[in-house]
Amino acid sequence: MQNLLYEEPDFDQGDVMAGRRSAATEARKGTDPANPSGALLRGLDVLQAFGPDKERLGNAEIAAATGLPKPTVSRLTRALVDAGYLDYEPVGGKYQLRPRVLTLGFSLLSNMKILPVAHEQLQRLATASGCTVSLAWPDAPNMIYLDRCPGEVMPYFFSVGSVIDMARTATGHAYLASLDAPARAAVMDVLARDKSDDWASVEAAIQRAVRDVAERGFCMVDTAWRRNIRGIAAPLVSRDGRTRMSINCVTTTFAMPAETLAEKWGPVLANTAQALSDRL
Repeated sequence: MQNLLYEEPDFDQGDVMAGRRSAATEARKGTDPANPSGALLRGLDVLQAFGPDKERLGNAEIAAATGLPKPTVSRLTRALVDAGYLDYEPVGGKYQLRPRVLTLGFSLLSNMKILPVAHEQLQRLATASGCTVSLAWPDAPNMIYLDRCPGEVMPYFFSVGSVIDMARTATGHAYLASLDAPARAAVMDVLARDKSDDWASVEAAIQRAVRDVAERGFCMVDTAWRRNIRGIAAPLVSRDGRTRMSINCVTTTFAMPAETLAEKWGPVLANTAQALSDRL
């Protein structure tokens, strides 16, 4: 059966995420400037160094953020300026992203045919509950928001393209719960390296979420990721099992009791996730 998102090879999503990082790491290790894959990955590292609190960066700051040698960064930033992905400010010696970067993400989103269908369902839940409801894609050790629908109780909370923590959020836990045991173990190996300081408690929370999703169709994280924020999430799994995402319903602790979020809106969220899964 054709996947409504786009055609993908037959792979397990958890395994490919872990394998992709291993291959990317090996490619970045290459020191040959003519190595096209290594140069491409290092260029992407430069672009990813920019963020909401890092609008303008110099070569030294980019080098510190990426771990790349400063001469390499200088070559890459010049190339990215020439390609139209970065702007350079001679006075301050800083770079910033140009709007052309958006075309990369737009190409992806425009080919995800499930998004218009999902948006209608997510907005309906956001309007009814007052929570912010979002659709997220896995990119261990993070989740990336693909869509976001604000509610009255919590009108603003991140946006499309925002990155959140897979290991500490209900959104990430719901995705992990959707994986079979071998695939989940592969992703959790990535998370364990990222959260080595307190992995035991993180792992225990994920295992609870796996049980909750199996029993109720959703899981909750209450103030463990951000103070005064609680959220529930449920997995979306395509009928062929090759595409796995999650949707969340997030509110502030002072706007909605945990019991209301879980008992009233948890089943609605789980039903919404199942309905969308049937469309994948």
